[in-house]
Order: sequence, then structure tokens, then C-alpha cells
Amino acid sequence: MPEDFRPNFMATGIGSLPHRDPLTAVADVTGRLTEMPYWPQLPALGPAEDMNLQYVAALEPLVGADLASREPKAHPGLGREEALAGLYERLFGGDTAGFTPRADQAAGFAPFCRVIAAAPTASFPWVKGHVTGPLTQAAAVLGHDGKAMLYDDECAEAVARALGVALAAQAGQLAALGRRVMMFLDEPFLSGYGSAFTPINRQRVVDLLAACLEEARQRAPWVVIGIHCCGNTDWAMLVEAGADVLNLDSAGFGRHLLLYPEALRALFQRGGAVAWGAVPTSEYTGRETVEGLWTHTRDLLTQLEAMGFERAQLAAQAMVTPACGLGSLDEARARAILDLTAGVSALARRDYR
Repeated sequence: MPEDFRPNFMATGIGSLPHRDPLTAVADVTGRLTEMPYWPQLPALGPAEDMNLQYVAALEPLVGADLASREPKAHPGLGREEALAGLYERLFGGDTAGFTPRADQAAGFAPFCRVIAAAPTASFPWVKGHVTGPLTQAAAVLGHDGKAMLYDDECAEAVARALGVALAAQAGQLAALGRRVMMFLDEPFLSGYGSAFTPINRQRVVDLLAACLEEARQRAPWVVIGIHCCGNTDWAMLVEAGADVLNLDSAGFGRHLLLYPEALRALFQRGGAVAWGAVPTSEYTGRETVEGLWTHTRDLLTQLEAMGFERAQLAAQAMVTPACGLGSLDEARARAILDLTAGVSALARRDYR
């Protein structure tokens, strides 16, 4: 992670938008999040853009996509051992072309890159990409035994490492635009960690995330990598795994993060940041204001100050995002949430330093 990473409430987004026109989606992002725009994932275009299917190409031949059922599944024509060997052959082969976003699975990626490439560097100093996280992805894939690959240690690790390569490959494409790059692993699965529905032990979570991050950093040591979870989880796990940025729904679960002061200290000491998901998404009503959302976020920061955190550090190592992706909303609401995100960012910079 770059030593000079000080985002100072920089605003960005999570990934999905409800749009069907990729050009409009890109324009809505780049027109509002001018310091760190992100390429839009567009699930309304079809199942190939679903987060559990979008990166299946990076997992071949271990995993294939069943677009009719909208499910990723173990490759139907290969046995487990043969499929694992095939994926590792790709991983060790050094050619990352098959790990990058494809036009038929990520319609917003290429137009986003064209817009950024054509703009002056000062317009968009950072860009952000995203990849489905290894826990979420492996939990979504059923093996030949009918169980999720997450509970097959060898397959789960292969998925994690392949997604790390996909993250690095995408980051390389974005870096070629002449911008600094942040990437997020999207891990909604972790919001259920600790429940009866997610029977996985803590160390396994840490190990899988760490394996993914290790593969990414071997190939792109300069990239800043965040982990997004839209619910509550054990945030210390993400720090232990090596995340540079924690991104949470702070509008709904911010106080839960305050239960992990030692993990936050460790994160800040190594130069990491918290991306505060200050703007509600699924809970968005249309009555929210920039001032009200900032007041809620500032209250969380004030509580951290009371625990001994320095205000200057909290400000320097903070970002602002929506609570989650916007793909399930309509376009008008999505634009309003992006506007609120940019507004909270600007107000935070004015009032908190």
C-alpha cells in the first residue's frame, strides 16, 4: 500500500447500478464522484453481470456459469481433481488475459476505461474496481457433491487465489489509464458470519482472504485493496487478513465497528483507512440530507476520539461511500444516493480536520 495514502474523506461507490445503458451509468458515476469514480456493474442487463457469475471466467475450469439458473456450478464435464489442476495451470501460467473483465460480463468496464483515458489526469486522480470476494464466491458455487465449495478446503483456496489474480489483472488495466487504483473485494457473505447459516471458523475466513490478497499483491503490490461488507461482521478478521480499507454500512451498523478499537488501531498504524458507508441504500427513503448523514458519521468519529483516536488521523484515513451497491434501486434513487455521497464527502472535509 502506498505510504502516502491519505484519502481524507474521498468519495467513491461500491459497484452495482440499476442502469441498462452503460454509457449513462458511466456518466452518472464520473459526473458525481470525480476523485475516485468506479466502473459500474449492471445486473439489470442479465445474469452474466450478477456478482456471483461475473468472475466465473477467472475460475475456469473449476467453475462454470449456469445462466439459466443464475448459478455458478462445478464444471459439469470435469472431475474435481482435473478441474483443480486446470485452474492451477492457468494460475501458474502467468497469462492474466483470461482473468480480466469480459465485455459480455461487464458491459460498464470498457466504456468507463474510455472515458477515464480521454480525460485529463487531474479530473480523476483515482479509479476504483471491484471483484467478488472469495468467501461470497465460494459459498455460491455448488460442487459435484452438492455442497458449497467454501466447505471444500482445496477448492475454496483455489477460488481465493484465482480471484486474487483477477483483482490484480483488473487493477493493471485500470492503472494503464494513468491513475492510482483502489480495488474492493465485495463480501456480503461475511454479514452472516457467526450465524448457524455460515458454519465456517474464524481462522478459515482469515486464511482465505489472506490467500486472495497475497495473490493480488504479488502481481500488483501498488494497489490499495479494500473489503466491503454491507452488514455486521467480525471486523478484526478483515484487518488480520491484510485489508487496506474496511468498508461498512455505517449508516446501519457503524456502532458495531466501534467494538473493535484494537483492530482499528492496527489498521491505522499500517496506513489503512475506513470507508464509511454513510448513505443508506436499501433503507434509503428520499428524505435524507447531507447534513443529517454527516451528523451520524461525525458522531461515530467523535466516539472514536473518546477512545483515544486522534482527529487528524481519523480524518486523513477516512473515505465516504454508499452503504452498499445500488443495483436494486431505480436510476433516480441511485443518482440521488451518489449525490448525497459526494455531499457528505465535501461537508466532512469542511467540518472535520
